[in-house]
Amino acid sequence: MRRVFAMVALATSLLSAGCAVSNSVTGRATKEIPAELFDPCTLPDDALRKVNVDPATVEPDFVGVHFTDWEVCSWEADWYYVTVAATAEVTVEEFGARPRTTDFRPAEIGTRDAYTFRSTAETQGGLCDLVYPSSQGTVMFRADIKGTELLREEGPPQDPCAVVLHTAAILDPFIPY
Repeated sequence: MRRVFAMVALATSLLSAGCAVSNSVTGRATKEIPAELFDPCTLPDDALRKVNVDPATVEPDFVGVHFTDWEVCSWEADWYYVTVAATAEVTVEEFGARPRTTDFRPAEIGTRDAYTFRSTAETQGGLCDLVYPSSQGTVMFRADIKGTELLREEGPPQDPCAVVLHTAAILDPFIPY
């Protein structure tokens, strides 16, 4: 059930972020829209196994719903989920400027300038995101702790930001520059 709530929260945040973007407002710079968005569902199974997710648990889109201008895929691990998304609707800077974004910090993934962040929304306490630009849209990685792990007295085995940094580092060679 927590997985559904997390996916709905992600969809809602993506929709609200996308709705705030307009290319037709006078005085605003237009975004460069890539000819084709990166499709995270094309990530190789071997690379996914290296980040400890099961490739057979692949879930495209947001709980089966496709959002225009977004390509999304999620996978399941023992105690967390990994989501990778690409969009032309939201830039890295816009992710950082969202009202509920907190702890927006620089991170290096390979030769890319990336940023990790969290949300102030209570329902997203077990999440950590990482974003960076690519030639095929802004790419976002998310580590989402399973609800059962949040209920454990000792907490999850690892911080979700450590998981998302590890995931992005392993999958980065498969993301277009």
